[in-house]
Amino acid sequence: MREEASYCRICLGYCGVTVTIDDADRVVSVRGDHGNPLTQGYACIKGLESPDFQNHPGRLLHPLKRVGDKHVRIDLEQALDEIAAQLSGISTESGPEALSVYRGTGAMAAAEIGPLMMGFSKALGAQFFSSMTIDQSAKWVTAERLGMWAAGKDPFENADVWIFAGSNPLVSLWSWSTPVQNPVRRIKEAKARGMRIIVIDPRACEIAKFADIHLQINPGEDAAVAAGLLHVILANGWGDESFCRDNVIGLEALRAAVAPFTPSWVAARAGISTGDLIAAAEMFARNASSGSINTGTGPNMASFPNLAEHLYECIGVVCGRFPREGDPVTNPGVIRARRPRRAEVIGPSRAFEKKPRSRVRGAVRLMGEAATPTLPEEILTPGPGRVRALIVCGGNPVAALPDPATAVKSFRALDLLVALEPMMTATAKLAHYILPPPVMFERPDITWTLEWVNLSQPYAQYTPALVPPPPGAELCSEGYAFWSLVKRMNKTLRFNGRPLDMTVPPLEEDLIAALTDGDVPLTEIKAARHGKIFEVAPQIVEGPGPSAGRFDVMPEDVAAELSEYAGASSMSGEFDLQLIARRMREVSNSTLHDLPAVRARVPFNPLHVHPEDLSSRGLKDGDWISVVSHHGKITAVVAADASLKRGVVSMAHNWGSMPDEPDDYGRHGASTAALLSLTEDTEPLQAMPRMSGVPVRIEH
Repeated sequence: MREEASYCRICLGYCGVTVTIDDADRVVSVRGDHGNPLTQGYACIKGLESPDFQNHPGRLLHPLKRVGDKHVRIDLEQALDEIAAQLSGISTESGPEALSVYRGTGAMAAAEIGPLMMGFSKALGAQFFSSMTIDQSAKWVTAERLGMWAAGKDPFENADVWIFAGSNPLVSLWSWSTPVQNPVRRIKEAKARGMRIIVIDPRACEIAKFADIHLQINPGEDAAVAAGLLHVILANGWGDESFCRDNVIGLEALRAAVAPFTPSWVAARAGISTGDLIAAAEMFARNASSGSINTGTGPNMASFPNLAEHLYECIGVVCGRFPREGDPVTNPGVIRARRPRRAEVIGPSRAFEKKPRSRVRGAVRLMGEAATPTLPEEILTPGPGRVRALIVCGGNPVAALPDPATAVKSFRALDLLVALEPMMTATAKLAHYILPPPVMFERPDITWTLEWVNLSQPYAQYTPALVPPPPGAELCSEGYAFWSLVKRMNKTLRFNGRPLDMTVPPLEEDLIAALTDGDVPLTEIKAARHGKIFEVAPQIVEGPGPSAGRFDVMPEDVAAELSEYAGASSMSGEFDLQLIARRMREVSNSTLHDLPAVRARVPFNPLHVHPEDLSSRGLKDGDWISVVSHHGKITAVVAADASLKRGVVSMAHNWGSMPDEPDDYGRHGASTAALLSLTEDTEPLQAMPRMSGVPVRIEH
């Protein structure tokens, strides 16, 4: 036996772990690494059970090709030859827009995969889809319509107050602006130094246990609450007038737009008390000088997601909650080269208005990506531009998309579907080719992605590959797969902005080195086996430059959405309950469900119901029922859950069998996606479907 320091890459929590390896180079156990300066011994249940994933008997170890209704082994180079030939043929016949790639959340965890996929899509001219536009595209819409602060938001570590709106990082272990390493300890430390926490959520979720104020709202009413908070702040003059004068346009339009959202109106609409709404506004805006807002999939997957996101961000803007000139930069950068941080607004680009829209429902493109909710229609709708080939990496879109029957139908209509996947997921079952990559302890990696999206300390960790692949395995790293396909198509693959040598396959170590251009040499990062908070030269926020813009807090299209929202209703006649999304600690979206320890604890996904809602329907904990929506019907077992607001039910997503497979709820759970529509009740800008706050009823 030997022990090695590494970090978990199931999610972007990147918990430091100690990995025990036997004499046969087999990972036998994982525990939290107490030598890691950020996670300090913490690791979630998913990471602790990762050896079962590494050694799972169902893990794919050889390239597979679908022949008829079966997958058979194929030599890796032959598979790549055939895939490249088909990609070339489809591109020649139908144009490069007939090719596409899909990046799932799993692809974010390994540093090199994101830049590889972006380079691959650009080399081929392929359309790019990702999980971002099926769960949190509102964040990109808001950045383009409102603008961004070049120096980022107020850092969590120094904040007096924080709002968590539909965000629960204690379970998801991911958050855009708050610490994700050992999150419970970070929250406790913040509370101990005096931070006040406001939670906006229909459920008394785990983060709500630390809340000073919990606004337990009706699902889908985040826009009302955000507008109500803005109403109170502006009416009382609690905003930062000088900041707004220098950096904001549309403030009077915002004031007029939220004027009807009085505390009493919002309280009635959202199902909260007037006093709590006013107290929350005062706690955030009047009684604190620093702090910001976190939004999660709660508002981003419900109705009017772009509006809710915009209004929540406007709270921070109106209160001027951003680093100013002379403030220290909490993380100048370790892996990535430091960049100037200016106390200025990057004005609204509204780039989605300038780019060609999708041929399907006119959906806009965001940050260079096509709208994932339109992917099945892009495949099934005849005509120029129809998607004929799709390469999926790090994701399981068949399970993630609403209306799985349509998703399966569309994926079966593809001329070519390739899955880079270590397990036989729902998407892999439909693939023409499956290329299994190494899993996390078999590959080197570096915390580049974490530094890129959410890390407020100069921390980094590198891990070498700790074990070789299983004996006899023929695996294909993502780097080799994308490089080989581009080479076979006589093109050049650019990685992180630079062309790769197309005569020699890139090693993962070379790709990691190409990502590392920061103040700390890669050799020094490698030497810190447990990860390290590095001493780097300090950096301060600089003053605004000549091209500084202004936040646009109430553009005309946002005002129109707010007016439409005020007259809309979230309930629907016979459907007297609202279904909200829910995460489970034990699984990560559609992965890890079949691990023995997970199955022992959560063999399926129950429908969580308030005890009084159960009693009023003559139900008790453990009863079998059906959940019915406008769009579909699924089987479930009810579980009493007093943390829910009455009239609200919740159920974990990404469970269930394929639509054409036998329904075995006791083993696979049920897919909440079957209750959702891809084309009805969608946000018109980027076609985001309503996936939370969905009207349902219980039948028994």
